[in-house]
Amino acid sequence: MPLAHAILGFLDYAPMTGYDLKKFFDQSVAHFWSATQSHIYKALETLEEEGFVESKVIPQEGRPNRKEYHITNSGRAELRRWVVTPLPLSPTREAWLIQIFFSHASSNEEIVALLKARAEKIREALEAFHAQIPPSAEEGAATPGMERMKRLWKFTGDYGTSYYEAELVWIEKTIKKINKLPPLK
Repeated sequence: MPLAHAILGFLDYAPMTGYDLKKFFDQSVAHFWSATQSHIYKALETLEEEGFVESKVIPQEGRPNRKEYHITNSGRAELRRWVVTPLPLSPTREAWLIQIFFSHASSNEEIVALLKARAEKIREALEAFHAQIPPSAEEGAATPGMERMKRLWKFTGDYGTSYYEAELVWIEKTIKKINKLPPLK
């Protein structure tokens, strides 16, 4: 399961709480893999049952105790096994394409408006993506081996950019084709 393996990957960097893991997800991989706090805690529970992580409670004065997780040797072995195992293609689920698919009763203008709205959201996402470098990508830049990690992180960011840019090209081509469709009767 990718969520569990992503958690193992983050814990391979350093021990973390569930809260810390959520921050790491949001600051580094959210552009291609999101996780809710509840899903993270459920996955941590399962990983601990499987022996891939262990937890320890860290007392804090005046605040709730922290439950910190760290990866075990078997967790590290599982992460390494998973990282080098080719994965099957995941089925694509795009609600907005379902809208287009069933738009036969919509006017060309209505369909074009949907596509233009989608394109605008993509442009906003790309702008926001380019405007921020995840803080986790800059932390520990002087740490040995960090340059390799940063480059691999950048590759995943490049994928996201390329994905959205390709979608924009498709939308522009499709708008031209929709404008040539026969009008609604």
